[in-house]
Amino acid sequence: MKNISLIAGISILVLSCAKPKKESTTAIAEDAAIIEKDTINHGYNELAGDREMTLTVSDYNTDNPEIQIERPDKSSVETSLDTTLLFNAWTLDNEGPHADFVFSPKSFFVVDYDGNGDMPYELKGNHLKIYYNDFIQEGEILSVSKDSLKIRWRDAGIAAYAKWKDN
Repeated sequence: MKNISLIAGISILVLSCAKPKKESTTAIAEDAAIIEKDTINHGYNELAGDREMTLTVSDYNTDNPEIQIERPDKSSVETSLDTTLLFNAWTLDNEGPHADFVFSPKSFFVVDYDGNGDMPYELKGNHLKIYYNDFIQEGEILSVSKDSLKIRWRDAGIAAYAKWKDN
């Protein structure tokens, strides 16, 4: 009886210490591709008009240190738009915890940015070009009023912003 108990104990010990099955490199590559696709398609793009697109942190609020672009030293404004209306804090969701960005003569400040959120920009007419550290975002300002701003972003479509409630 002692031998059976001893054999059973050793068997349990051996089975519990057995190496787990190795995941195939194909499965790992497929998982990585799914994660990369998810990051690309559901990035935290505080400029996008579609709230379904703002689920995870991505390149829109974290600089890629491998990419450096040539940026102007300061912002430039040549427009007939009413900048007294434009230079404000704007958000897609006034129920959210903060504004998405602050437009000022100095910069386009991304509120929830990982690093320095001050981005130089060029505004010529109604064409807006924002120089992030590692990419350029372009859009067309369609309208601005005392409480709303509409921008057609080149890669994200039309976004309708509201003036930030705490402004």
